[in-house]
Amino acid sequence: MRNAIISVSSKEGLEKAGKFLIQNDFNIFGTSGTRMYLERNGIRCGSVDELTGNPEILGGRVKTLSAALSAGILAEDRDDEELKRYGYIPIDLVYVELYDFIGSFRKKIGDLVEFIDIGGVTMLRAAAKNFSRVITVPGGEAMEWVMSEMKEGEIPLVLRKKLAADTFRLTSLYDYAISEWMGADGKNFTTGGIETTKLRYGENPHQAARSYALYPPFYEVIKVGKEVSFNNIIDAWTAWELSFRIGRGSSTVVKHASPCGAAVGENSMEKAYSSDPISAYGGILAHNGVVNKGHASFLKDKFLELIIARDFEEDAIELLDKKKNIRLLRGKDDVYSVPDIRSAGNVLLVQEWNKKSNLKFEVKSGKATERTISDVNFGWEVVKSIKSNAIAIVQDGWLLASCGGQPNRVDAVKIALNRAEELKRIDENSLLVSDGFFPFADSIELIESRGIRNIAAPLGSIRDHDVLDYAEIKGLTFIEIKERAFRH
Repeated sequence: MRNAIISVSSKEGLEKAGKFLIQNDFNIFGTSGTRMYLERNGIRCGSVDELTGNPEILGGRVKTLSAALSAGILAEDRDDEELKRYGYIPIDLVYVELYDFIGSFRKKIGDLVEFIDIGGVTMLRAAAKNFSRVITVPGGEAMEWVMSEMKEGEIPLVLRKKLAADTFRLTSLYDYAISEWMGADGKNFTTGGIETTKLRYGENPHQAARSYALYPPFYEVIKVGKEVSFNNIIDAWTAWELSFRIGRGSSTVVKHASPCGAAVGENSMEKAYSSDPISAYGGILAHNGVVNKGHASFLKDKFLELIIARDFEEDAIELLDKKKNIRLLRGKDDVYSVPDIRSAGNVLLVQEWNKKSNLKFEVKSGKATERTISDVNFGWEVVKSIKSNAIAIVQDGWLLASCGGQPNRVDAVKIALNRAEELKRIDENSLLVSDGFFPFADSIELIESRGIRNIAAPLGSIRDHDVLDYAEIKGLTFIEIKERAFRH
């Protein structure tokens, strides 16, 4: 007869698994809780103590760590001479469900030390290493799969290898969660996650994709008209994170990961949408507040892929539910639970998030009103979400026009100005914000020629004096921002 070790933290499905293994000629050995549960349900089960020769001690911290058990799992041959010499029993199946450290971590339970599984991880990894002989079962879902595939007590080698691969992925994620809880910050970096939102596809329909997260996602799904794509998630994140930074009651609209609308204050949703209605078509809207029936009435004839908000009133949901394919997400405050992780080919960047700034600035020419200073702070948060070269024209907490992703700053300035002019939004109180310095005075000349009198940007060019001299001569207000906001 074959021998199986079972040690599970959850007893769901355990009775079924125990009966199945007995029917397939397995002797079962269990840790104390597992053994008592099986025996109460009439299933014959030996004690792991019989194999280890040692009792469970230290409140259960030590129960499966032993040479006898490890050797029984790791022996390549059931008839290994060393096993016989020491009286160790070969183990053919290891079914372990780890202490739920990951679930507890996601629920933000405080002290998780006792949720760190040592013996279970050791047995799983040993079994996975010896997959050519041993069946590794990392949890209840895997056990269901094993029961469906097992024939006469055996699992084909290719399936044992798959179980082993799944096991190492699981233990890797388990270790990652522990290191995150302990505050890892060193030379080595890893990441992992549990499959989360089901995706229609990745960036394009021909790219199959799955999404993963260790921490709970920054949203909760309220209504799904159709499955989201990862592009939807990127846009939802961009919109929600920006609205989170510019404050309660704000609204933002994002299309292709670039903000095309933003506003704070009264009627922020209507103003954000009207920033660029053409780009907003088919975009994603975020509202850092509760969407009410009035908001829903405004949105009912607008084509949006997704709306993410702090919450939705029931009558608003009922009204928006009539839009067949709209998705509604409830945004969460826990938006920075992981660092900003970005990739360039096979190189990963792990950095702090560009959070809301305690902005430092200096008026270098002209005079800045309180109204303008308020817009400097608002506009700076907006350009931080726009791809460089980023330009935002703002006024009274409203994004009038913007442009980003251009190879040169002059083109970005031209496009933003053209949009603002088309909508007749430029006046003496408008402010143009740039995410980086102006390398030449040509952009300043262009801005002044279109009627904008207020400019905010970092300095850092060898020709800063040309820029500032031109602003002084023309009587422009130029505000130096003491940081940059490049986003690639």
